[in-house]
Amino acid sequence: MNEFLPFIVAGLATGAVYGLAGLGVVLTYKTSGIFNFGYGAVAALSAFLFHFLRADLGIPWPIAAAVCLGVLAPAMGLLLELLARSLAGANETIKVVTTVGMILIVAALGALWHPDNPPTFAPFLPQSTVRLLGVNVTWEQIVLFAFSLAASAVLFWFFRSVRFGIVMRGVVDDPDLVSMSGDDPVRVRRWAWILGTMFSVVAGLLLASAQPLDGVTLSTVVFAAFGAAAVGRFSSLPLTFAGGLLIGVAVAMVDKYAATVDWVGGMAPSLPFLILFVVLIVTPRGKLVQRRLVAQAQAYRPYHAPARVRLAAGAVAVGLLALVPAVQGAQIAVWSAALVHIILFLSLGLLIRQSGQISLCHMAFAAVGAAAFAHFAAVEGMPWAAALLLAALVAVPVGALIAIPAVRVSGVFLALATLGFGILAQQVFYTRGFMFGDSTMGIPAPRPTFTIGSLDFSTDEGFYYLLLVAALLVVVLVVAIGHGRLGRLLEAMADSPLALETHGATSSVLKVIVFCLSAALASLAGAFTGMLYQFGIGTYFEWFNSILIVAVVLLVTVGSPWYAVIAAIAYSVIPGYLHGGATTNSVLQLLFGLGAVTAVYATRAAGTPEPVRNFLDRLGGRRPAPATTGEARPAPRAPVTVRREEPAGKGLEVRDLTVRFGGVTAVDNVSLTAPPGAITGLVGPNGAGKTTTFNACSGLNSPTSGRILLHGADVTRASPARRARRGLGRTFQRTELFGSLTVRQNIAMGREAALAGGNPLAQLAGSRHAARLVADAAEEAMALTGTDRIADVQAGLLPIGQRRLVELARALAGPFDLLLLDEPSSGLDAYETEEFGRVLKTVVRERGTGILLVEHDMTLVREVCDRVHVLDFGSLIFEGTPEEMHASERVRAAYLGDAVALAGE
Repeated sequence: MNEFLPFIVAGLATGAVYGLAGLGVVLTYKTSGIFNFGYGAVAALSAFLFHFLRADLGIPWPIAAAVCLGVLAPAMGLLLELLARSLAGANETIKVVTTVGMILIVAALGALWHPDNPPTFAPFLPQSTVRLLGVNVTWEQIVLFAFSLAASAVLFWFFRSVRFGIVMRGVVDDPDLVSMSGDDPVRVRRWAWILGTMFSVVAGLLLASAQPLDGVTLSTVVFAAFGAAAVGRFSSLPLTFAGGLLIGVAVAMVDKYAATVDWVGGMAPSLPFLILFVVLIVTPRGKLVQRRLVAQAQAYRPYHAPARVRLAAGAVAVGLLALVPAVQGAQIAVWSAALVHIILFLSLGLLIRQSGQISLCHMAFAAVGAAAFAHFAAVEGMPWAAALLLAALVAVPVGALIAIPAVRVSGVFLALATLGFGILAQQVFYTRGFMFGDSTMGIPAPRPTFTIGSLDFSTDEGFYYLLLVAALLVVVLVVAIGHGRLGRLLEAMADSPLALETHGATSSVLKVIVFCLSAALASLAGAFTGMLYQFGIGTYFEWFNSILIVAVVLLVTVGSPWYAVIAAIAYSVIPGYLHGGATTNSVLQLLFGLGAVTAVYATRAAGTPEPVRNFLDRLGGRRPAPATTGEARPAPRAPVTVRREEPAGKGLEVRDLTVRFGGVTAVDNVSLTAPPGAITGLVGPNGAGKTTTFNACSGLNSPTSGRILLHGADVTRASPARRARRGLGRTFQRTELFGSLTVRQNIAMGREAALAGGNPLAQLAGSRHAARLVADAAEEAMALTGTDRIADVQAGLLPIGQRRLVELARALAGPFDLLLLDEPSSGLDAYETEEFGRVLKTVVRERGTGILLVEHDMTLVREVCDRVHVLDFGSLIFEGTPEEMHASERVRAAYLGDAVALAGE
């Protein structure tokens, strides 16, 4: 035991600080819903200020620490609260990149402050030792543990016993209720950010001892708090502190064996990220659900120039790039790097721009490609083309590995998982022989030795043209993906994976496809990077650059593939022409960081100016778009011919359904049926359990007990996509449209998602017959609902009434014989509601479709429903015809009341 005790003691001291830092992460996340990826940057900034005050100005350390805690922490807390408030309504990618931008800023400031060799943060706590339990323990370790334990205990007591702490716990769940109690939610969050920032400052000062004053290094050290927060499931303060202790002891024990066990080398600093990655994979998915099922991104008006203009601009760009060796031969290496980065940025854009997935480990994919190519080509002696192809294929299983957390989680948690993997890959795997060898020189990455005419591809000029061809091929591939079924599915998934699942497409398969494809393209970029510099070396693929390229790709708001071209120029060409050395790179990094922090404002203001759009439209021969009326009324018209389909089976049966959330019973032993060829109503007061019943029927909630039968088949444990493919469609109480797509594209996705299903090949591409089927279904659904008038309008820009009609049309376009409609008339006026009812009756009469309708409009219920079920406090209190419901005294007492008279009785 004495052999391990010194390491355990050291681990407990450091782990206590990890736990303390983790408490600050959990505190701000619980109160604001924003996960602060810049937490380590705040800690690094405090270390910078402390060192400046103490070492440069000679101020005693207690005063310097007081300035950091009393001035820097509150000021940063207030700024972060303002930043968090500005992110309300932003999508998860923007939230992550905005906070990540702080790391770029602080790292750049540190590099500009000490551009050569950063000084070491000198210890300020006493280093003398005392003997405890037979072990020499420094006073610094004692102070670290005692202070962290005391601060954690005080915070736990504050949340449990002090009224303001209790209010902080409640502000996330129901800010309106907090307002009603007389407390200002903004004020509560402001104080939470100040407290969380204080914990970050303290952690930075306590963990910076003996570390170089480098923003990346210090931020990475404090990142261990993310692992502690993950152990606490991002909510439990005691578990978070315990997680910090666990990580600290584990790191210390790994340090013990690092010198004697080969495979342990390099594991210690990356252990918190390994724990983070594992915890995110094994934690029950329900514990990692975002507070909103789907992040509602703010819609903006995208602009795509006419095809003629785009093709001409592409031809000009290719022509100019082809002239580079002739006119800029001295800078050919810079332009070659830019071509490689075009491939890299396109591969990243597939994830963060097209599919809405977040990846902070993209340089690791590139590193895999560089290492694999070097081994295949130089070590194994394979032909160049075969080595390049195999290098791309090797990255595919790595992409599939990262897709595991992507399938389970999204947003913040996916960003954390990929961040952990990126750091883990660099610190543990880059130095292994199976990647970049045992030498710091890396492994040779030979260029191709073949020639075409007089063009030798092993020379700088020949290799440049090879890169140009490769970049063009990747551009064509990415553009083709964007115009095909896979591209449409990815855009739909980015907007609303929930809606996509409930229309039949399995989003988990889509995520695996896009991560594998993105990893393969990134590995090509990595292999070409090795060839460009003729060696595959791990230092070309720093994990920190994964953060940087995400910020660059997000900040360039033009469309594909132009964002990759512009990003490559900003990332590679401009620094190559500015001869300021490391200072130039630091300044550009600072600018990228500032851009990332203000990304939410940049994306809101993004767009092509009206005069430019008009000019490009005239140049491309595009006619002005017709003005929309702003209303999409299903106006009286000749009867629409609809597909005549026979009912597929027995419809929907709910048997003894019970759904509990914790100790709350939302639905209690409910049984009902929704037969084909009929409209069945499900009504009740707010909170009665109607939407919970719908979610259980469509697979979004898991029943505690009971069964769901669809056409006689038990689908209780089936996924939403599988139920949709069996014929169950739905709309949502809060509309779930694909906001970046047009109305026509939204409605067509109702059929195309089901055709794509869960088959990877079907998701990659569709046949011409399928395209005609999708187009016919969309046209028919638009004609039925009157949405053909707004077919080319972006769905995210529509008012609520039109959104309801589009969502209904999308469901009608799908191959569904049973529809769950959740308050579909909400937001419609009286005329629209009347026509809406006619559409429902037409669909039921002509198609034999069964409908289960949740609705508060009693007039609509009475006019269209054949039978009605009434819920109250999760229990079924009535079943019968609408007339019998209105006559029921029990229903009157529980729900209808005066609404009966308003409904016409």
